[in-house]
Parts: sequence; structure tokens; C-alpha cells
Amino acid sequence: MEPRTERVVLILADISGYTRFMLASQQALVHGQMVITKLLEEIINEVEIPLEVKEIEGDAVFLYAIKPDDEAEWEATRRLIGRKLVSFFEAFSRAILAASEFTLCSCPSCQNVDQLKLKIVVHSGEALFHKVGRFSDVSGVDVILVHRLLKNSIPGDEYVLMTESAYRDIEFPTDVEVTRGEEHYEGFGAISTYTYLTEGASAPGPQAVEGLYADRGRAFGVGLRILVKGFFGQFPILLGLRPARNFRDLDELPIQPWARAAMALRAFVLAPVVLVAGAIVQARRALTRSARSTRRRRA
Repeated sequence: MEPRTERVVLILADISGYTRFMLASQQALVHGQMVITKLLEEIINEVEIPLEVKEIEGDAVFLYAIKPDDEAEWEATRRLIGRKLVSFFEAFSRAILAASEFTLCSCPSCQNVDQLKLKIVVHSGEALFHKVGRFSDVSGVDVILVHRLLKNSIPGDEYVLMTESAYRDIEFPTDVEVTRGEEHYEGFGAISTYTYLTEGASAPGPQAVEGLYADRGRAFGVGLRILVKGFFGQFPILLGLRPARNFRDLDELPIQPWARAAMALRAFVLAPVVLVAGAIVQARRALTRSARSTRRRRA
């Protein structure tokens, strides 16, 4: 592929919220890896062409959309980006709700899923598309800037931070209130910004909880899926079949193979008890929460 420069909208969706003191045990570290990976996957599942995923960077997903030359196509792209920025928060919130409602694990990672937050930074500019060996790469000054934007002066941890060029390029599905500001970065100077504060967007509201339990069978299915995926998802990490990712808020996993093998063996021995008992608990949760929701609606 010949190197080429394209006009682009660059997006980083970043997850944060775990703190290292919460992750003192090996089990919590493994489960923290699994939780953040699952949340990143939920965001990626929302991605739709012309948005494309460049790569996962620790706790963040790096995406881009190439600006088309056709005006009508560009207008459609602007609207799609605005919708997707909103849908990322919605998907993140749904995943947080399901994980926090149906977890059966008492480790700090699983018990504090609702402490995780999502922030998104967006910048419009140019990027160089080229190949390094077998790999495609996206680079340039504007790529550097969008990564710098993750370190900013915004006091909250749930927001969409846009440079002025990005704000002009995005069309949200509804009017959103933004705050104008300015960030300073070495080599870039003063950068004009617009911030859309999404405080509470990651926290599911009462209606979302009601909706989760409205259908008993579906609620049980969600709980069972979380139980099974959560239980079996730890084995590839423990056995080294899937390398542990370098997440900012997670300490490194224990490097001793015997420690990981011991954890995997213990989980394997307990599998019949954990899965059967877990399925019973999930069924009871789905039934009792649904019953309470029905009584509240009748009242």
C-alpha cells in the first residue's frame, strides 16, 4: 500500500475507574482483565462503517472515519459519528448494568464494575496511512494530538471532549449543551475545545433496571451468559493462551506459571458446583426481581 494522506475524524474511547488498591488479589486482576475486555468489545460492537477500529490501546479503543469527498456522503458520515458517540455510552451502560446485576463473584473487580466510566476524545485533521512490514499504520501530528487530549483539565470522568475542528464536523442526533474551553500541550500550544458532559451516562437509571428484568427468560439468559463467560473466560488468561493486556488501572498478572496453573486447577475442580449453583442463583434473581417489578407496576 502506497502511503497516502487522508482527512479524518479521530476518536479515542477510554475506560477508567479501577484503582490499584482495589486489585490486590490475583483473582481480582484476572477478572479486571476480563471486565475491561468485555466493555471494550461492547463499544466495538457499536462501530459501523465508515467508522473503523484502528486498534485497542490498553483501556481505549482508537477509531477513525475518513472524510469522503462527496458532500451528501459526508453529511451522512457526520450524523453517523454523532449517533455512535451517543450509542457508545448506551452500550457501555447496558454492559455495566448486566455485569453489576448478575455478578456472583465477590472480588473487588466484579463488585466495583459500576465504578468504571467512559470518556471520549475526538479530533479532526489529517493522518498518514501506510504500511510497516505486514501491518497497516495511521500516524501524523493529528494522531499524536488526539492521544494527548486524554490528559486534560476536565474534572469529570464522563464526557466527550472535542477539538474545534471535530465539533464542527460532528452532528449529534439531538441538541447537546457544550462548554467551550482550552487545553495546552507542548508543541501544539493552545487548543480550543468543546466539552459535552455526559455525567451519569455510564450509570444505568431505574428504567434500565426495570427493562432488564421485564422479561424473566431474557434476564435469566443474560445472567447465565455472564456466569458461563465469566467462569470460562479466565482459563485462557490463566493458562497463557491469551496474553494479558496492559491496562492502565490494572497491575500486571502474576508471572509465575505455577500460580496461574494453581488458580486454573482450582477453578476446574469447582466448575460443576459453581456452574450449577450459579445457574440456580441467576434464575432466582431473574424471577424475584421481575416479580417485584410487576408488583410495583400494578401498585
